[in-house]
Amino acid sequence: MSRTEITVHPWFLEEGRPEPAALRTVSPAEVGALLRQEAAGLDVSLPGPWQPAQPFVLPRRSYDELFDIARTLLALVRRAVMALDGSWPGRIEALCADPFDYPLLSGQDNTETEFCSMMARPDMVIGADGPQLLGFQVSGTFDGPKATQALTAVWQRTHPGAFCGNDPLLTRVRAFEDVCASRRLPRAVAVVGSFGDLHDEADIRSLDKDLEPFRRRGFTADFLEPGQLPDALGRPGRLRYPLGLRSFSPSEWDERGLSLRPVHDAQRAGLLLLPPQSSGLLANGKALALISEGRPWMTRAERMLADRHLPWTRITLPGRTDWHGEDCELDVLLRSHRERFVLKKAIGMTGGDILVGRHTDPTDWQHAVARALAGGDSIVQEYVDPATCPVELTDGTTTRTALVTPVLSPMLFGDRPGGCWARFLTGDETSDDAARGVIGVRGAGASENAVLTWA
Repeated sequence: MSRTEITVHPWFLEEGRPEPAALRTVSPAEVGALLRQEAAGLDVSLPGPWQPAQPFVLPRRSYDELFDIARTLLALVRRAVMALDGSWPGRIEALCADPFDYPLLSGQDNTETEFCSMMARPDMVIGADGPQLLGFQVSGTFDGPKATQALTAVWQRTHPGAFCGNDPLLTRVRAFEDVCASRRLPRAVAVVGSFGDLHDEADIRSLDKDLEPFRRRGFTADFLEPGQLPDALGRPGRLRYPLGLRSFSPSEWDERGLSLRPVHDAQRAGLLLLPPQSSGLLANGKALALISEGRPWMTRAERMLADRHLPWTRITLPGRTDWHGEDCELDVLLRSHRERFVLKKAIGMTGGDILVGRHTDPTDWQHAVARALAGGDSIVQEYVDPATCPVELTDGTTTRTALVTPVLSPMLFGDRPGGCWARFLTGDETSDDAARGVIGVRGAGASENAVLTWA
């Protein structure tokens, strides 16, 4: 594909604005130095040799649209999951999920319900009809907040006064402020997690990024590891830390041999650990399939929005389905039109759990379809041909402009916009990888960036 055949979707463009490169006030070497400085210890993926020399800059209308779509679709997913059963254990069963994947479910259904959608990060690409939702990450451990804040700081120094965006870590604190106000709790929070194997400066800097925004807003905030729970909460009587930010996933702790018993004990002592375990059900891809198929309670406007911004998605179960107005067998549809579909595990949906039909060997695809239909643990989604947009890259000496296909992730904290994260491949814009877009980060060799709008 030649450069002249690649066009930029108008969704990315705003007439009359200067090129971001023209507003940069520092050299490529200084950009590289600032990136290294801000990314240090934060696990920001900038694989090089070409790294971003500017943010992704969207028109205000496009920037705001990302959050509007994310908020509306998150509310629909939440309602779809809630409608499955009257309790959270029942909803787990209704989605055919494994209860062992939700070991921290508190048993307090009202609390789980109130805060299940407190923190969310959708992943979107831009298709012919604008933003297209590929999936949701709904938890306290999704990637993006620290990288987005760090990269935003770089671009505000290299392009002073030009761009703006929401601070994800500060917005997260404001969501906790809402909880304190609604529950009449003191402003005190424990970040519950565990250090890596090395207690090095990178660990400390990453932890400071979690704690400092809370302290700046008047919270008492500290980091608690498993061995400090529940005693460090200040039992008996009034808890020293009534709120906890869950900065770990149970599956990761299980892999590392860390017991969840101290966390259970802390919850029984009264710790409100946020986001609650119920949030994981909203990240289940089967919930997206329910919305795509349509629920009886959805309004006409909700159906139209889902049809426009959620690619056709179904749970991989044998039987007949509606394919754009045609009644057909799902098995036959998937086997006959491999290039039209993407197979994903319903839970996880990391790069290793995703199979893109057009980039998969036909025999491998047939086997994958058979496994998915037999297991019923996956979803199939219509492939979205992602639009390209320009971004300036630097190797620390020179710069070049590449056309890339970013995955955009507008983050929500308590329904507030909390900044937007992006991943993209920095290879030559005519390569197959650039045409495929990006699914994961490290596995695909992708680079990260902040998405901003004009100040």
